[in-house]
Amino acid sequence: MRDSRKIIAYEELKSLIIDNGFCTLCGACEAACPIHAIKVEEAPRRIYDCSENLDLCPICYDICPHSDALIHEVAKFVSDALHRRESLGYYRRILLARAASPAVRGATKSAGVVNALLSFAMEQKVADSAIIAKSSPHLILKLQPSISLIPDDALSAVDSKVMPCAVAEAFGRAVYEYGKTHIAFVGIPCQVLALRKLEAWQHKIVDSLRITIGLFCLWTFSLDRLLEYLFHEHGVAPSEIVSVDLTIDKYVIKTSDNQVLMIPLHEVKKHIMNSCRTCTDFTAEFADLSVGGGTPLKDWSLVIVRTRNGEELLEKAVKAGVIKVREIASEPEVLAHVIQMATSKKESALKDMEELRSKGLPIPMGAEVMAKPTLSELSRLEDIPVKAIMTREVLTLSSKATVADFFDEMAKYHHVGFPIKDEDDKVVGVVTLQDAMKVPPSERGSTPLESISSRNLITVSPEDSVAEAFEKMMRHNIGRLLVMDGKGQRLLGIITRSDIMNALRRIFQPG
Repeated sequence: MRDSRKIIAYEELKSLIIDNGFCTLCGACEAACPIHAIKVEEAPRRIYDCSENLDLCPICYDICPHSDALIHEVAKFVSDALHRRESLGYYRRILLARAASPAVRGATKSAGVVNALLSFAMEQKVADSAIIAKSSPHLILKLQPSISLIPDDALSAVDSKVMPCAVAEAFGRAVYEYGKTHIAFVGIPCQVLALRKLEAWQHKIVDSLRITIGLFCLWTFSLDRLLEYLFHEHGVAPSEIVSVDLTIDKYVIKTSDNQVLMIPLHEVKKHIMNSCRTCTDFTAEFADLSVGGGTPLKDWSLVIVRTRNGEELLEKAVKAGVIKVREIASEPEVLAHVIQMATSKKESALKDMEELRSKGLPIPMGAEVMAKPTLSELSRLEDIPVKAIMTREVLTLSSKATVADFFDEMAKYHHVGFPIKDEDDKVVGVVTLQDAMKVPPSERGSTPLESISSRNLITVSPEDSVAEAFEKMMRHNIGRLLVMDGKGQRLLGIITRSDIMNALRRIFQPG
């Protein structure tokens, strides 16, 4: 008699994801299970043997955000956007936004954009409920999934996003127990990815999904490990914490007695969840709308509009006077900060993957697929020339332009690097955001780009294969290559790591 457990996906989910400590407790497997055999508590567990009821079921593994299934398919939900950047993903527009109401802004430590959008969507019957993560009444760092059924509930959408929360399970509960059919979902990148995988899988519960709002996320912490560390190393009791925040290099904690504790990220990174070490997504790249802090501005958020669905909701909210917006080009420092955070997260994840790989330790399969082509995928790319996927219209800057000019152009075009040319129109170097950020703000207007540019040009030919281009990026640890003519005299285009991953998604996406 056949052992049906061998073709039940839970066995793979347990051995490859749960047992390796990669689960971030999103609850998608519980929501998706057709016979409700999975329960997410301290970790997902099978409450009875589903193989007794099913001969074949791949769903819990397929929709896990850390598995390798459906990764290429989820891109279809955002890939019709006109713009794509390696640090930001696909998008239609990037704006600064805030809730028009001071009361809404005052209810959060951010600009109140998510809160105002959710309330507006529910008041206008665009949504009949909202799935959010809320802080526990007694412990701000402990998040609880919440099904908001009235606009006032949405105003308490959580600000602290750095702890695990089974919001995907709450989405399933909103469908099964409450009968909701127009749901707004708010989550961090891995939670949004789980919902998109459910869509790609064509699971029946996603018929009720109307809008996904993604929250910027650097890492998610293991609650028990973090609280123990804060208490023993810094003398901060869990009940004393009133707010937390992550910056580019610090973990900032405010306590009930008005103390501010600023801990270097390298100290707290050991307490993040295992799969977060290899996550490359900072801005929730598969959401309809992605929302995060507008640092260094106060009372403003940065909003990345990715889909027509998200664009329509935001436009309606702006027209109704619920949301106020500004062009991002007016505040280049804000975009620079977000891009720097996104780039740092990707680079950190790639570095950690290489370290784990060198030690023979497991890596979440989904992260592997997101970050680099497999050997079989690379073989497909050997038949594709660089010229087929490169960007031909390359924006360049003069070597005499200043660092301030760089930031203005970055805010206008959202590029993180520009080739620079001399008076003879010859490419003489490349300047990246990382180079520019090293220059103090007071000196940016007087510092020419030629003084900070990298003169070591790594190039490819348009006839080289995409596989060769990728291997060269890996060898030199860079995210983009200049495409030059055979003599290396004329700039023909540029190819980035995201161009390559996008080409893979087109190749392997069904239909």
